[in-house]
Amino acid sequence: MNFLKRLKAFFNPQQQVATAQLPMGPDYQPIARRRPILLPSPTRQAYLPISSQHQPSIHVQPDSFVIVFYFTETGERLAKPQIISGVRGQAFKFTVHQFDDYYISRIENYHGYFVYPRAIIQLIYAQQPAAPVIVFHFDENHHLLTPPEYLVGQLGQHYETHFLDSQLYRVQHVTTNQVGHFSEQTQIVTYSYRPRVIRWANRYLTGFVRLTMPVTSYREPGKAALAQQLPTNTIWRVYQKVQTTDRQTWYDLGGQWISTDHTERVEYYQQPKQQVIAAPLFQQAAVIPGSRRAVVDFIPQCSLRTWTQPYGDAANYLQHGQIVNIIHGLILSNNSVWYELEDHTWLEEHYLRLLSAGHDFTSPIKRLQ
Repeated sequence: MNFLKRLKAFFNPQQQVATAQLPMGPDYQPIARRRPILLPSPTRQAYLPISSQHQPSIHVQPDSFVIVFYFTETGERLAKPQIISGVRGQAFKFTVHQFDDYYISRIENYHGYFVYPRAIIQLIYAQQPAAPVIVFHFDENHHLLTPPEYLVGQLGQHYETHFLDSQLYRVQHVTTNQVGHFSEQTQIVTYSYRPRVIRWANRYLTGFVRLTMPVTSYREPGKAALAQQLPTNTIWRVYQKVQTTDRQTWYDLGGQWISTDHTERVEYYQQPKQQVIAAPLFQQAAVIPGSRRAVVDFIPQCSLRTWTQPYGDAANYLQHGQIVNIIHGLILSNNSVWYELEDHTWLEEHYLRLLSAGHDFTSPIKRLQ
């Protein structure tokens, strides 16, 4: 057989015999190999190979295609598909695109070699989670009307907040970010409400009024009368003035309300500077041991203002139900009783419920700073 092949090559010296092999190894690349062509030497005793520069090239056509798609979780296309061609068994790589506000959540039908004539790979992207939007609903005294709302979404997603549908309150003010887009930063939206019973209000007043006769004070305009009347000729600072739907006007004296009837404005009044009221104003002074404690008795979930001295300037706030220590108490000439607390602020007795000296506490009360 070999002799016949040599004889055929001798009589057909220009005939070329080529073969092609496609190895299937991991580092496969299309390779064409051919058997060298032998020509007779001038002496006809040896055969010389044809130079490789005269050998024709052999091109291997691709027989496999992979299409790579880039989708969101909702099916939206983020980029044009990528088409990759090659020979089955050959390794390939595809482009993993990066998109703003998105990350790759999964890859479907992933493979790294050409296996099938046609194949599809899908890269699924999810939106990055954003920081929350917190919505607060406050009344005029900065008390929460409802628990805070937490809105969550994806980066760049639109959000919209809404005011409360209340029969008791109406919106007075809202921050400018009531509508916007989720971002990497936490956003606060604040709604402020005014009772519907109030027609209008003048806030942040700085004047004083004198009472022309004993006046009953209220926790709210026209609601929840307090037990003690305010005495005649006492001077009070006014923080705001409002009018209710029944055309009645009221003064806010800082935690308690009085009707504008039986009052007159004071053009100029110098608040006393001394921390302790002068002795002639007291009938007597009673000292209560420092271990004596009391519970703030006001409106549930509401705060109460304390004062720098009896009938003095506003100081701090206490919460309803808070336990406080009393240093001592004072009885004024109008028979009102005031207690000095640990932080050296003052509060009237009808806002405190005294606890017995032997009241059992599970933990000591932290001293106010």
